[in-house]
Amino acid sequence: MKKSLIVIVSLFIVSLTVSAQQFSQRTPEENAKRMTERMKTDLNLTPEQVAPIDSINLVFAQAQAKLIEKANGDFASVREDMQKLHALRVEAYEKILTDEQMQVYQKLMEERQKNRPQQGN
Repeated sequence: MKKSLIVIVSLFIVSLTVSAQQFSQRTPEENAKRMTERMKTDLNLTPEQVAPIDSINLVFAQAQAKLIEKANGDFASVREDMQKLHALRVEAYEKILTDEQMQVYQKLMEERQKNRPQQGN
């Protein structure tokens, strides 16, 4: 009886976790806005920089969403394409951001990479 109760509670917790993860998935447009807002704060973007950065973020968020959909759970299959996409985004940022802002951006990306859980190959 005790084991049954533990199993039922465990299954309930797992189902809540899965449904919460599905609910929290954002659209590419939401992801782009979120990234732009974060960059406005972290990089102290000027009003003139916000619109082009937002456009870049939207284009790349949409492209990233297509790659994720293409991966169908096998992210290793699109890893190289994701890296190329990131490099293109950085090139686009370099045309808009100042050298100081790019240094801050690169530092933030390095920290984020260090804090990211390592994925298996």
